[in-house]
Amino acid sequence: MKRVTLLLLSLLLLAGCAPKEPTTDASAIDLGGVVAESQPEEFYNGLTPLSSELDPEGLEAYLTAAYGLDREDWVDAVAAYSEGLQAYELAVIQLADGVDAGSAEELLLAYLEGRQADFTGYAPDQAALVEDALLLRQGRWLLLAICPDPEAAKEAFLTRFDGETTQTAARPYTVERDSRGYVVFDPPNEEEMPLYDTAPVMEAYRTGDTSALSEEDAAILEICRQVLEAEIDNDMSPAEQELAVHDWIIDHAAYDETHSSPNRSHPYGLLVEGQAICMGYANTFQLFMGLLDIPCVTVIGASSDSRQDHAWNLVQLDGDWYAVDTTWDDPLGGFVDVPAANESGHHTYFNVTSDFLRQTDHQWDYDAVQEAEGTYWTWRHLTRRR
Repeated sequence: MKRVTLLLLSLLLLAGCAPKEPTTDASAIDLGGVVAESQPEEFYNGLTPLSSELDPEGLEAYLTAAYGLDREDWVDAVAAYSEGLQAYELAVIQLADGVDAGSAEELLLAYLEGRQADFTGYAPDQAALVEDALLLRQGRWLLLAICPDPEAAKEAFLTRFDGETTQTAARPYTVERDSRGYVVFDPPNEEEMPLYDTAPVMEAYRTGDTSALSEEDAAILEICRQVLEAEIDNDMSPAEQELAVHDWIIDHAAYDETHSSPNRSHPYGLLVEGQAICMGYANTFQLFMGLLDIPCVTVIGASSDSRQDHAWNLVQLDGDWYAVDTTWDDPLGGFVDVPAANESGHHTYFNVTSDFLRQTDHQWDYDAVQEAEGTYWTWRHLTRRR
C-alpha cells in the first residue's frame, strides 16, 4: 500500500527527568530557509513562496485551503509550493497556544495523502516524492516537506531547536481489506462518472446515415473515422488494432488536471477538445473498440485505497480478457511529450491482468466484473511480432 512516510521526533530524556519542550529563536522564514538550503537547487528554484512579509493574505488563504488551518490556529508560518506537474512543497508552521498539535498534524498528514492521490498513476515519479514526504513536529512547530532529500530536511530543521519531546502519530484513515486481501471497494462518488451511449455513433458509422446524430456525436464520429482511416488497416489483428487506438489516444489527449472541462468524462472532450479525465479516456476507448467490433467493457472503480474515482477498460481477445488503463498509460510526468509507440512507459497498464491492477492501486467491485487473466496479447508480445 502506498502511504506517506510520517517521521516524528521521539527523543526521551534520562529516566526520572521530565522532557523539556523544544524551543527555538528562529522564525518560520528562518526555519524554512535552512530546510530549503539543505536540498538540491532544483527544489527551491521551482517553488512559489508565501510568507507574512511577502503575501500575508495569500499565505493565510493557502494554509486554510490546502491544510485546513484557520488564521487563529497559527502565529507564524511560511509556505512554498510548486505548480503544474511538480509535487515539491515546503511549509513551516508555528501553532498558536491552545491549538491541539496532534489534530493539526493529522490535517497535514491527510493533505499529504490527498496530494499523493493527485499524482498516483498519472505522475508516478511525483507520487513517489509525496510517498516519502516529511511531516515532523517539534513542540508547537510543524514541518511539511515534499523534497528530494527528507533526511537532510529533517536534520536541518532539528538543528535550530533546543530541548526534547515525545510525539505520537495519528493515521487519517484505515485501509480495509477483505478475506482475499483485496482493498475493499467503497465508491468515492466524488466525480460524476457517466457511461457514454456508443450506440448512435456506432449505428451511424455502420450505415453511413448521420441524420439522427446530435452535433456533438457527429463531430465525434468524424474524428473517429479519420483516426481509423489513418491508424487501422485490414492486415492488422484485433490486438494490433487495439494497440493502435491505445497509442493514438495517448498521443492526442491530455489529462484535465483541473477537472474543469464540462466534457471531461465524454468522448467529445477527448476527441474534439483534446482533454479528459479517466472516464473520458475509458469512454473514448470503449467507443473505438465498438467501432472495431472488439468486445470491451468499461469498469468504474477507484484508486488511492478507494478514495479517488477512477475508470478503465477490459477487452476480449481470442476469448481471453485483458485490462487496459489508457489514463495511467498517459502519465503527466517524464513521458508527456514522448510518442507512445515503442515506449514502455506508455504501456504499463496495457493488456494486464486484474491481479496486476489490484497490485497497482486499482479497486472495483471484484465479484461483479469479469476477471482479466489474459497474458498473451501484451505490448511486449506485440512489439516482438513487428
